[in-house]
Amino acid sequence: MVEITIHGRGGQGGVTLAKLIASAYFLRDKYVQAFGVYAAERSGAPVQAYVRIDDVEITNHNQVRAPDHVIVLDRTLISPRVQAGLKPEGWLILNSADPPETFAEAFPGRKVATVDATGIAVANGLGTRTVPIVNTTMLGAAAKVLGLDRKDVDAALHHTGFRGPNVASAEQAYAAVAMKTLPGRIAAPVPPAAGRVSSLFDRDVGAMPAIRTGNWATRKPERHELTPPCNHGCPAANDVRGFVQAVGRKDYDQALEIILRTSPLPGVCGRVCPAPCMEACNRREHDEAVNVRELERYVADHARWPMPTRPTRDERIAVVGSGPAGLSAAYHLARLGYPVTLYESQAELGG
Repeated sequence: MVEITIHGRGGQGGVTLAKLIASAYFLRDKYVQAFGVYAAERSGAPVQAYVRIDDVEITNHNQVRAPDHVIVLDRTLISPRVQAGLKPEGWLILNSADPPETFAEAFPGRKVATVDATGIAVANGLGTRTVPIVNTTMLGAAAKVLGLDRKDVDAALHHTGFRGPNVASAEQAYAAVAMKTLPGRIAAPVPPAAGRVSSLFDRDVGAMPAIRTGNWATRKPERHELTPPCNHGCPAANDVRGFVQAVGRKDYDQALEIILRTSPLPGVCGRVCPAPCMEACNRREHDEAVNVRELERYVADHARWPMPTRPTRDERIAVVGSGPAGLSAAYHLARLGYPVTLYESQAELGG
């Protein structure tokens, strides 16, 4: 049996890579398993996936503890810890633009293969530069290291419905992967610390378990109002929920007052903001996100703007430059009561 452990981060496609590798061997008439282990991890949190391959039916459904090979999808996860349990002849297949020799100190005596899967994925438009999807790219590299043919890679991708740039990325990685056995000796594994053995005279041994809930039955629950996802996602700290609720009541003046507490230019924001509040909106799970941008534009265009107030402080402040940052700084300083003078070398404001 061949067992493989895949280390990645949530959203990178580690479980899909496990299924792709399993598909490649399944199409060669092998018995396979592919599954991931994760629970409440958010996107970007470390996750693991596993693959098993055998000539006979696989009855072990536990996590892989002693892998034959290890694949690492994210460069930030490359450390000596990923080789825990790895068999001496196993390969470490790393997503890295560096050659295998770079990891001689971290993985002495190991067989290491590297490929710039991130660069290949970005060049082929898989994901974004900040969040590239490297699973199909790493399939090509893993296939080369594990002795599969290019046709096995193509068959696995076709079998699972991947086309176009995914195929191109896998082929490029198949050709670009570098493999080397590093000098040195494999470090001996550190045995786990022994657990505590209870004494026969321990008062807890053989006794009923201690009741730790105390006076819970006589206490009242405390209710906490948590931050809504839209508010949490807004980089300007806007009270998005309060704003939307005011719009829902058709109290547009109140909605404008709420948004002006933190955003001096709601009409501009409604036109240019990438709207992370909408990305975080939990309405997306039911139908679609609340269109906060359009609501901001409407309120900015139709609500009654408050009258300007006179300064209440004696200190005078000058703001140089009338770009968005300068305008915002001047606005919030004025709200605090400071007399502000805005200096701009151009004929119009706006930077």
